[in-house]
Amino acid sequence: MQHHINMRKLRVGVWVDNKLDQENGGSYWYQETIIGHLSKHTFKDASILFISYDLFTHKPQLTNNCYTIKWRAINPSNLKIWQISLNKISSLLGFKFFKTDFSKEIKENNADLQKELSSIIDIIYYPVQHYYSGLTIPNFPFICTLWDLGHLNTYAFPEVSMNCIFEPRNLHHIITLQTALAIFCESETGKEETIKYIGINKNRIKIVPIFPSIVIDRSIVSEKPELIDYNSFFIHYPAQFWPHKNHFNLLMAFKKVLVKFPSLKLIFTGSDQGNKEYIKSLIDSIGLRTSVIDMGYISINNLKWLYLNSQGLVMPTFLGPTNMPLIEAAEMGCPVACSDLEGHKEQLGQYALYFNPSNPNNMANCIIKMIEDNHNGIKRKYHSKFNISNTLEKIDQAFTEIRNIRFCWGTKYESS
Repeated sequence: MQHHINMRKLRVGVWVDNKLDQENGGSYWYQETIIGHLSKHTFKDASILFISYDLFTHKPQLTNNCYTIKWRAINPSNLKIWQISLNKISSLLGFKFFKTDFSKEIKENNADLQKELSSIIDIIYYPVQHYYSGLTIPNFPFICTLWDLGHLNTYAFPEVSMNCIFEPRNLHHIITLQTALAIFCESETGKEETIKYIGINKNRIKIVPIFPSIVIDRSIVSEKPELIDYNSFFIHYPAQFWPHKNHFNLLMAFKKVLVKFPSLKLIFTGSDQGNKEYIKSLIDSIGLRTSVIDMGYISINNLKWLYLNSQGLVMPTFLGPTNMPLIEAAEMGCPVACSDLEGHKEQLGQYALYFNPSNPNNMANCIIKMIEDNHNGIKRKYHSKFNISNTLEKIDQAFTEIRNIRFCWGTKYESS
C-alpha cells in the first residue's frame, strides 16, 4: 500500500534592499518590478516572505507579507570596523581596548540570526545582484542573482577594475556564487559565461529571463519632459554615466550622423557615476553643445515619452550580456541600434541593428539606417521570451527543483 506524502511548500525569504532609490537606475527598477509581481504570484511549491534588515516603511504593498530581521550577520570586515571604533572610544575614556578575538561573539550572534531566520524561512532569494559577499548570511542557504561578469568578460574599466573595486567583485564571484544553492542568470548567454569564467556546475544555474521595467505598463502615463518640444527630432540613450556605457564612442559616431541629419538631437538620461564632467567637456570640445541634451535623472513618465517619440534607442554599452532598456524599447515599438553583444542578440534577434561599440563609423552607419528605416515605415518583428510572465514561470519551476534539494537537510546545520 502506497502512502501519499504531502510535502510542505518551500518558505522563500525574498531579500529587499530598502535603501535602493530611483537614481540607482536598473537595479532599482528591476527590484521594484519583480517584488511587485512576486507579491501577487501564487507559486506551486513555494511561499514568499519579503525580508530585510531595514523597515518596509515605503513599501505599503508588502505590509502584510514582510519581516524586518532583528539580528544582523557579523562578518570579519564589519568586525574590524567595530573594533577600531571600540578602540577610539576606549582611548577617549583613558584605557585601551585590547580584545582581538571575537570568534565566540561572532558565532553566538550568527547562531541567533540563523535561529531567527529558520523559524520563518528555508532559503533566502537575493533578486538583485550584489557585488560583495558580506551580505549573504553565514550557514544559511541562498539563491543569488547574476546579471553580469563585467570584471572578467569586458575591458578593465575603472568601475570594475580600479580603486579596490576588482577585489570585492571577484570575491563575490569566488565565494558567493560558488556557495549559492542556485544561481539565477538572466539569459542563456549569461549562463554560458558563468560556466566559462567561474566554472560553476551548470545544473545550479537557472535561466530567469530579464524583463522590462514597469515603464511599459499601461498604468504609467507618458509625460513630455519640459526640455523637449513636441516636434523634436531625436535619438536617446538612457544610461548612467559610467565609462563602460561608452558615451565617448557614441559622441564620435553622432558627429558623423549629424552630417546626414543636421537637426537631430541626442538625448542622454541617467545619473552621474563619476564620468559626466568628462563627457560634458568632450561635448563642448567637439562642438556638439547645441545638439546634445543631457537631461540627467528623469521620471519614469518622462522616459516613457522618450521611448514613444524617439527615432530610436541607441545603446553602445560594452557591458552585457543583457540590458533592460533594449526590451523596454522593443515592447513600445521604439527602433533600436545597439552593441553587438551576444546577449543583446539573444534579447532582440532581428528587431535591432547591431554595431561594433568601439567603431564610431560602424555605429554611425547603423544609427543612420535605423532613422531611415523608421522614416520609411520599416517595422521589425519582435517576439521575445524576455517578459515578466516567463520570468515568473521560470522562478516557479526553479523553486520546485530547489525545494527537493533544500529539504535534504534540517536546521541542525544552520545552527551549528
